[in-house]
Amino acid sequence: MKEQIVETITFPHEEWVAIRSREGKLMSIKPIAGSWTLLAAEDRMQLAKKRCYVKGLIACPNCQKASFLPETFDPPKELGDGKPPCEYKCTCGLVCRIILKDWDRRKLYCACYEIIQGKNIEPHKQYFHAITEDEAHHYFWAQHRPDITHLVGIGPVIGFFAEDKDAKRLIV
Repeated sequence: MKEQIVETITFPHEEWVAIRSREGKLMSIKPIAGSWTLLAAEDRMQLAKKRCYVKGLIACPNCQKASFLPETFDPPKELGDGKPPCEYKCTCGLVCRIILKDWDRRKLYCACYEIIQGKNIEPHKQYFHAITEDEAHHYFWAQHRPDITHLVGIGPVIGFFAEDKDAKRLIV
């Protein structure tokens, strides 16, 4: 039995050049060989209307041909840290294991809002991830539109460290 060695290749995240119509619709995209990119939320929605559920694209380092990363694709977060990679097969014959560098580039956001419950106004916080503040607003309103009395604001979460004097450790 012959042992086959499969190369592991790290694909960096790159912003690919997108060609758009005058109305802003995605017409084509120019891949960068050996890299991957996420699609913008509006492009994902446009493709979903055509029953094409795509989260991003990956370009072969040999032939530069782009392949879809389906909406359901969610590699373990450790892929960017050199842990078990995914297998990639291109129509040009390249077979390798891939690591998608900087896969989860999203930031943590917090939404502060109020809801009226009877005669009381109840304050709430919700934490979620998004790439941009506009995307954070989109996600928030998609989940809450009818029940929100007042949106105080949505912004990136800024972490801090506090020392637990009893346990002598840092709390995030």
